[in-house]
Amino acid sequence: MRTLRELKVGRYPPAILVKPETSLLDVMLEMNKKKVRHAIVADQEGRLEGVVSAKYLIDFMGGGARFNKVVEEYNSDLYAALENETAYSIMFPYPWCSLDDSLVEVVDLMMERDIGALPVVDENRRVVGVISEKHLMALFSDVETHVKVGEIMTPCLITLPPQASVLEGQKVMTSNDIRRLVLKTTTGLKGILTIMDLISFFSSEKTLRMLKEKRLKEVHATPLQALNPKEIVTVDPLEDIGKAISLMRKHGVGHLIVGKGQGIITERDFLLKLPKVIGVDVFVDDVRKLISAGRIFFY
Repeated sequence: MRTLRELKVGRYPPAILVKPETSLLDVMLEMNKKKVRHAIVADQEGRLEGVVSAKYLIDFMGGGARFNKVVEEYNSDLYAALENETAYSIMFPYPWCSLDDSLVEVVDLMMERDIGALPVVDENRRVVGVISEKHLMALFSDVETHVKVGEIMTPCLITLPPQASVLEGQKVMTSNDIRRLVLKTTTGLKGILTIMDLISFFSSEKTLRMLKEKRLKEVHATPLQALNPKEIVTVDPLEDIGKAISLMRKHGVGHLIVGKGQGIITERDFLLKLPKVIGVDVFVDDVRKLISAGRIFFY
């Protein structure tokens, strides 16, 4: 069975590799610059220590229990907390995969742990790359999978009104463990915000200036509609998954609203649900064939 060393699907090296002592402010700014949700933490020798994800940062900046440290130890001075707290303080001892692991083992681990990305390490546990749901999903663009969008979509959209605050958005994302928020009024869907839109908002010069001036309450009170929500892109529930993925790539998004709001399909749905529908072995076999045909996408 071919290994990651042979297939090389993913990104080598990873987009962001930081030290444990890197400040959370620098981690956030680098995430925003590279437009990725995961910063891999490695020691001086490049050995894996953990991962800081965008959702941990959103939690830390007001979304959940990690914000308690900002309140209790920094008197709600978020800028000081971001400057002084390090990647080590909120990183998670993330699972990882080896260059010698098979693709079946990688997909199984992602499904078992419900995660969208895995650091890839060599025999000395030095970080050499990362493989994510996006890398696997991109292979299936325009490929007929014989699986319909409606079979793997997530029903019941989680929505907020456009005038809801950034803090409300953070809390809803954190408590529901989601990366996207649909904005909705009585007349319909008005846009969608991603967790990276929030990272971009907190990384902006205007927001950082307000945080330096200790105006966190004003920052948190910013209405979500001020964050320039993305246009809603829809897909029919009867459309093939391959066509849906092609539509995502065309619009540069990792999600589609299904029908008139019956649900949403995301990169995570693709990774966690498609293998269950068609079988992990069949899924991995399809991936291998697509790689052999040259359909490899690096980000």
